Amino acid sequence: MDNQKQQNHSRKQPEDSVLVQPRKTKLIEALLGLSDENPIAKKANPILQKYLKEYEEYQKKHVDHLNSLQKKEIEVLPELQPINPESLYDLFIQVFEFVHGKPFVESHNDFGSRKLARTLVSYFIGNKNFYKSPLLNDKSEPNLNKGLAIFGDFGVGKSAVIETFHVIFKTAENNRVIVKDKFGTDQILGRYKLSFGFNTSNSVVQEYEAINRSNKESEKEYKLNLFNKRHHFGYRNYDDIMSERTASNYGKLELFKEIFEERYANKAKTLISLNYHENSLEKTLEVYAEKYGERLYDRFFEMFNIIELRGNSLRK
Repeated sequence: MDNQKQQNHSRKQPEDSVLVQPRKTKLIEALLGLSDENPIAKKANPILQKYLKEYEEYQKKHVDHLNSLQKKEIEVLPELQPINPESLYDLFIQVFEFVHGKPFVESHNDFGSRKLARTLVSYFIGNKNFYKSPLLNDKSEPNLNKGLAIFGDFGVGKSAVIETFHVIFKTAENNRVIVKDKFGTDQILGRYKLSFGFNTSNSVVQEYEAINRSNKESEKEYKLNLFNKRHHFGYRNYDDIMSERTASNYGKLELFKEIFEERYANKAKTLISLNYHENSLEKTLEVYAEKYGERLYDRFFEMFNIIELRGNSLRK
């Protein structure tokens, strides 16, 4: 039992515990003074011998500790250079299978899946190849400083591709994810700060409606402030826009009308995905205007690059 306690205790000791110098009591000081005059008394006194042994061990550990600190290499990070698009695309292929439980099939819909993923790679890293994407629609003048509006048929893989990039960048915030830069040098992906929030449109409505379930007005106000801070600012994606129901909290509300107005005012970069209405970009934009208002429709082209992904559903 005692051995077990000692083992448990030893496990709790940190490897780099602080070294504590043996305490020099007045008795020890007196004995040290006498020992200089009487070496025989020094060897014979057990209290003094115990102290001297502990002090010798302390000195040795202290020297070893200083030497170990000197030997530790300080990581010198390379100068940050643009990410190699191929490196990020290869990482996307690997993570897609991990996130969705199936491999990424580049050839779906006449290689539309590959075109979308590569377009997003260029967009996220600020590569000008983005402007050459065959999926870009120039109804909104392409600009890397704008957000993205990805239009597509049901089930063509818009959400799966965006979510994979979200997982990659979010994971890289707190983990050592490595990509190559344009010179082939290893870079820590988190240094590029590419992370963005990811929400479905209906999950945002549910989050908003839950605020009203709070018992105290002060708690409601606190949660509403948190909600506004989360969705009115920052880099964020909203999936399946226009499929959300009308929010019911403090009255009926087209919630994303308010969110997009605030995000426009705050110059917050926004990513959205939308399913086609009647298989037409023009018709989909008309429905957007009807749902959120003409003012937001006019601002749509300032806020978003338009990407179109057509094809057959991948859902089986």
